[in-house]
Amino acid sequence: MLILCEKPSVAKEFALVLGAVAKKGYYEADGTAITYCVGHLFEPLDPEGYDPKLKKWSIDDLPIIPAAFRYQMIASTKDQAKVVIGLLRSHARDEVIIATDAGREGELIARVAIAQAGIMDTVRYRRFWVSQALTPAIIFAGIRDSKPLAEYDALAAQGFARQRADWLVGMNLSRFMSIGNPPPTFSVGRVQTAVLSCIAARNNEVKRFVPVPYKELEACVSSADGVTVKAFLENPQTGKTAFFKEDEARLLAALQDCKGKGVDSVAVDSKEKRQKPEKLLNITALQKAAFRKFGYRPEETLAIAQSLYETRKCLSYPRTPSRVMGDGNVELFRDTFELLRGGFELSKFCDTSLISADNKHIFNLAALEDGHHALIPLAALPQGADEKERNVYNIVLNSFFAVCMPDFIYNKKSLAFHVGDWVFVSDIREVIQRGWREVFQDDDDKSDEEQEVPAFDEKNCFLTALTILEKKTRAKKEFALDTLLAFMEHPRGEGEAKLAGLGTPATRAEIIKTLFARQYVIEEKKKLYATDRGRFLLERLSKNTELSKMADAARTTEWEQRLAQDPAAFEKEIEEYVARCVRVDPQSERSVFQEKPLGCCPLCKRQVFETKTGYGCSGYKQQPKCDFVIWKTVAGACVSPVDAALLLVGKRPKSRNAKTKRESHSRRCSPFRAGKSRLYSSRRA
Repeated sequence: MLILCEKPSVAKEFALVLGAVAKKGYYEADGTAITYCVGHLFEPLDPEGYDPKLKKWSIDDLPIIPAAFRYQMIASTKDQAKVVIGLLRSHARDEVIIATDAGREGELIARVAIAQAGIMDTVRYRRFWVSQALTPAIIFAGIRDSKPLAEYDALAAQGFARQRADWLVGMNLSRFMSIGNPPPTFSVGRVQTAVLSCIAARNNEVKRFVPVPYKELEACVSSADGVTVKAFLENPQTGKTAFFKEDEARLLAALQDCKGKGVDSVAVDSKEKRQKPEKLLNITALQKAAFRKFGYRPEETLAIAQSLYETRKCLSYPRTPSRVMGDGNVELFRDTFELLRGGFELSKFCDTSLISADNKHIFNLAALEDGHHALIPLAALPQGADEKERNVYNIVLNSFFAVCMPDFIYNKKSLAFHVGDWVFVSDIREVIQRGWREVFQDDDDKSDEEQEVPAFDEKNCFLTALTILEKKTRAKKEFALDTLLAFMEHPRGEGEAKLAGLGTPATRAEIIKTLFARQYVIEEKKKLYATDRGRFLLERLSKNTELSKMADAARTTEWEQRLAQDPAAFEKEIEEYVARCVRVDPQSERSVFQEKPLGCCPLCKRQVFETKTGYGCSGYKQQPKCDFVIWKTVAGACVSPVDAALLLVGKRPKSRNAKTKRESHSRRCSPFRAGKSRLYSSRRA
């Protein structure tokens, strides 16, 4: 028998349970071999792999639509690919268990490997499909309950269609939008371009927003026992508490009428509410938390979590989309809790009766995705872990303990205080049980307007103060890395309509990283902005009805739904779509991208532009030649485009942390000099 896993760590789990010994690239025991794919072992050929002439980009060669997609080994995993191919061929007549991740991508990884091995007859192939932690009992049950591979053909079709569609879009539209423009190329992708469009749209919305002043009339209302709450005058015209310029007279009239008066009556709407702690973390939730708390970028958090999983062996598989455990993971969770509880004070706030299969907030097999349960700690953090590893581990640890703490219980009261003809409204929380909030706050709690007070006796209350508050309407905030991840997870379309997610939890960090690498997005003071290059791409796409669909988040999520419904029809639709796009008249619909200069060269007065490693004079290829450049990194300090523009006009940018060659410690220094390290030189970037 052969067992094919997706990752070395999973193969090792099988090997430990089945008593297999390690060989080169696989494990073996009693006629059973266990091997692994290290993720994708094969990738689709580039266009020149089909025809060498396609290495040169030409509009005349578009669209490029292979009659049949072919694959090549990924260079970095070529040795393991050969091991897998060899084992698949040598076990062609044996039973084969496919134990790649339980999801579309895992299915694709296995099917490509099988096809590359030349295996046509898969009658003896069975599918191990488990969405829980791989305990010995789960592994044995999964092998016992494995089903014929053919039952998963529809899922495999989705995986192939998604991969081919992304190839068709990327290879054709990236070439189409890049030809005639200077390097670097314009990368176009089904998800990344839609995300870029969302960032640019938010930038435009914030830039165009004009704040409108308004006023509120705030009243302090006190009960007989001294508890005070704030209430706000309700605008009888709108039912809200804001009074704009046209309503100011009404607000001023209320102020005069209510001075010195008591509360005539109070209308109360009271409901008991229970707020559970936040669910266990998936990779997206961890990335958002790590950015908010420590400023870690999504790809950095993923790398740290991967190290805690693979090297430190104290964290479960991090690339999970799930925020629950499987029904069969109760003992795993309880054993881990018992292992860790003695070392952490947080455990004293937990209710161990919540560690039960009946608690669907933690254990819910139906809510598992792609075969992986939520992120949990599996052991204490080993000695020698660095600060970043400790920070990320503690986020997961806190989530693990918090999820089995009692609910936060409170009475939600909506109060309407009647003073003559006027009504003041207030929303309050009367706490019954603090539960998990004794220790934690909910970062995503949207109920800040609800005042938290002890019991409030609305039967005996009176006004103690009236104050006019001057305010302004506020725009939405620019995306930051955490809020962009949240948006990609739950995007909104036109009219705030809910859409399916953009990307997957495992790919979102890479998509954002790609936007930075392609120079489509920059980050300033933790806010994300589309660059001139990104906006140019969006502008050119918007000139044509077909091309503009690439920048439409709603269309991207619609494609995902069609992929799930009918993979073959979806792939055909993408082929036809790409063909229509590249028939656009290049003269009328495309133009050359021109970077905006940062300023004038101090040596020759020609324009200075940003390059890959610096900010260089455009006279580099002109006569007389000018080699002036400001490097992007000087003595370990980064020089931003804003810094470079200031330097070009003789102004001093902010100081940076830098190191001289002779120093081993950072010090505050002028960006003009760091020891003998010059900020600019005559060498070309």
